[in-house]
Amino acid sequence: MIMNNFIVLEGLDGSGTTTQAKLLAQHLNGVFTFEPSDNAVGTLIRQILRKEKSVTADTLAYLFKADRCEHLFGKDGIKQQINDGKTVVCDRYLFSSLAYQSLDCDFDEIYQLNKDFPLPETVFFIDTPVEECLKRIGTRGSEPELFEKAELQRKIYDNYLRGFAAFNEINLIKLDGTKSIEELLEEELKIIGK
Repeated sequence: MIMNNFIVLEGLDGSGTTTQAKLLAQHLNGVFTFEPSDNAVGTLIRQILRKEKSVTADTLAYLFKADRCEHLFGKDGIKQQINDGKTVVCDRYLFSSLAYQSLDCDFDEIYQLNKDFPLPETVFFIDTPVEECLKRIGTRGSEPELFEKAELQRKIYDNYLRGFAAFNEINLIKLDGTKSIEELLEEELKIIGK
């Protein structure tokens, strides 16, 4: 099922998804949201990603599914926001689960966990070279998170492509992540305007 007025931005760590999602939501007078969310399960996931807590790869995959379910269908969730007539712009969604969780779990298992969630109307994939992403991450001044290593990011990139192919009915638009913030936003707005 395709959910209208639901736009997702995907990309490697450091590709600029958060910046673009916030700006796009602002320009569309929409709602900005993100995964992992800021609900209880999403907060636990962030602790795991920062290496403050440890769980098995399978547990992490199930936590992402639980977080997504609450994010979509819980109080003030994506579905409710869309039903209230708003456009929702999300920084990461189920495609990130396919890209990241399938590093340590079977891709088909992760697909099965996520295949029944509604799909966004549009997915923007900010295609940024791994080296550029890592350079940007280095300027943050914080400890790298669980997946922020060059060899993992290359595998994640390949998993993204495999995930997009698994959901070939989505409206996927690849954007050149080396372009400026302003150029990317202009492209996104032009595409949405069509």
